[in-house]
Amino acid sequence: MVDFGKRTMNARQGQRHQHASGAPPQSTPALSDHLSRRDLKALEKGQLPAWTSMSQLKLLGLALFMVAMVVGAVTYYGPELARDLRYAGTFSVAGDLRATEGRCKRYVFLVSLCSAKIQSIGSEGTTSSTEFLMFFRSGDGAELIPVRSSVDASAVGIQYAVSDVLLNRTLSLLGITLFFGWVAWLFLDCIRKGRYKDGPVHEAVRQYVALHSSPV
Repeated sequence: MVDFGKRTMNARQGQRHQHASGAPPQSTPALSDHLSRRDLKALEKGQLPAWTSMSQLKLLGLALFMVAMVVGAVTYYGPELARDLRYAGTFSVAGDLRATEGRCKRYVFLVSLCSAKIQSIGSEGTTSSTEFLMFFRSGDGAELIPVRSSVDASAVGIQYAVSDVLLNRTLSLLGITLFFGWVAWLFLDCIRKGRYKDGPVHEAVRQYVALHSSPV
């Protein structure tokens, strides 16, 4: 019994000695596990990760906005693009049509949103429109030549859209869908991992900052 008591006392003294020596706590590796390499680089520079200023609600709102952008682009430009791809090679100049009010508006020198109205020469009341988007093209100088598909007479457009930039239109819509979908996934992934203001990982950031800013 005496030996047992001595061993217990020595163990307690050893624990006090370890804490007094200033050895780093065992939770330090766990903090690094919660923080990404980019987080650690920012903290080493004395900066907080950007996501620490965004609340869970804000991240969710941004993710929903990105999803809305994807749905809007696909819904607005997708049907006409799918039709032009389906009838590609069947369009020919339509002498009974005229294209007017052609416009292209370029954003950040990257995306151009274009539109034009197509009217029937014989019937002034019959009017349709074409809408499309493209990357790295401005549309300046393109002729407004109305065309009609030989397979479906109701499928009309302008030659520039159904032939010259058809591939560009396809890749542009696909690129926008993938990009904004990826951004939405990043926001949702931050929520899933607790990487938001006052979230679980934000608490790990606070602990990391407190640990490395404490006096030696």
